[in-house]
Amino acid sequence: MVTDTPRKQTTEEKLPPAAEVFKWPYEAASKNNWSETARRWAVLRKAYPDHPGTWFQAITAHIEANELEHAEKLLERALKQFPKQPNTQLYFAALCMRKEKWESAEKYLEQSRELYPDDVQTWVKSSICAEHRNNLKQAEAYHHKACEISPDHQYLHIQHAEFAMRNEQWENALKLWEKIRNKFQEIPAGYHRAAEAARNLGRNKEARQLLLAHEYVPDFLNSEANQKHTEEKQRKQKNLVRLLELIWIKAIFNLRSEVHRNYLSYGWWILEPLLHMSVYYLVFGVLLQRGGENYPVFLLTGLIPWMWFMKAISSSSNSIIAGQNLILQVGLPSAVFPLVSLLQTTLKQIPVFIILFGLLWLQGMTPTMHWWALAPVIIVQILITVAFACIVAAIIPFIRDLSILVPTGLMFLMFLSGIFYDYKTISPEWQSLFLMNPIAFLIKSYREIFIEGILPDMQVLAFWGLGSAVACALLIYAYKRLRYIYPRVLLE
Repeated sequence: MVTDTPRKQTTEEKLPPAAEVFKWPYEAASKNNWSETARRWAVLRKAYPDHPGTWFQAITAHIEANELEHAEKLLERALKQFPKQPNTQLYFAALCMRKEKWESAEKYLEQSRELYPDDVQTWVKSSICAEHRNNLKQAEAYHHKACEISPDHQYLHIQHAEFAMRNEQWENALKLWEKIRNKFQEIPAGYHRAAEAARNLGRNKEARQLLLAHEYVPDFLNSEANQKHTEEKQRKQKNLVRLLELIWIKAIFNLRSEVHRNYLSYGWWILEPLLHMSVYYLVFGVLLQRGGENYPVFLLTGLIPWMWFMKAISSSSNSIIAGQNLILQVGLPSAVFPLVSLLQTTLKQIPVFIILFGLLWLQGMTPTMHWWALAPVIIVQILITVAFACIVAAIIPFIRDLSILVPTGLMFLMFLSGIFYDYKTISPEWQSLFLMNPIAFLIKSYREIFIEGILPDMQVLAFWGLGSAVACALLIYAYKRLRYIYPRVLLE
């Protein structure tokens, strides 16, 4: 009897699509940072060793960075790995041209022209090589051939006009720059170099008009640029909306799955903080006699905000590692996973806060105008929690031992936050230092609103809110930069 066994998933199948990951080195190349481009291709070559792009694009980057020895060694290795790679003569020609070995370059280019007559780069490099060999007629002939293959290539039109400039054919150069302005109006050289040609012909007025024309670009160009900008903005907004929908849906499904696994389902959301309060009340209020009047209320107003923070950090700390299959296979942004955990924890706290309001009401602590201050306190707690959770989640894939220290760190922070005791029992000289702990300050703010009926320190609250908002903005940038690094880190 033959049984079908599931095929083992290879590393390549877990990786995101090459076209998506390759944007990382292309980004450095667009800034002409060729050494960084080569380094990024080297990183991707470990993950995609069978993709020729990671080899030959790196060779080009090394040549542009003038790292010719690296380029030559890499080309030798690439040819062994990809013996059938087309037009390798072009890479040898580029190396020889950078070394200024024009005769050797011409031999490789001759082979390339014979084997690949439709490759525009072959004719472009042939034109450059012929020009350096002072064979201007041949260079122009090669250039015309490249234009036949790719008539809309910007570089070819500019090269043709530059030929005319170098040969001091100023009238012809003016006509060629005019064609470039008509075809590619956004290129500054079409105005500046044309102005130079006009000055050489003694047409200073025409030169000034060309420079002014570049300074005051036609309105339709601006409108076209604005339209592209608007379309790009709309696309980004749609992607953001879809991402938020994904975070919401995944959090809801996770909650439903969690509820269906438990006999008491939603009851645990209320029962768990009450059990915690019972244990701590028994220890601190009864056995240690540290509580006072309304100690259960005092305990709950500190415990519920703390449990929200603690659960958010705990659940999100390993979220990126837990979601590595989706990152590797689907290419989801890594920030999705801690945000899902944070939203899931926050939704579970809503009924707990409602129960807290009810208990306070039963104790005769009816809502006052000061309760409106809860809104900024809760918003600041959300920002602080998001910042802490996303920082921990971002670091753990790089330092996985940190996940072992997270529970210990949270326990240490719990005892330094004044959940079981009033911060006023601490020596006055230590109180200001104690309240530098943002969680201690938040718990103090909740108790001032609920128990003392006064407003919290809004200035300090605004400071923590602004600082956390700045941290969240920096984290957005950090997660974008890490998006293509996490797949490599998670595979290690």
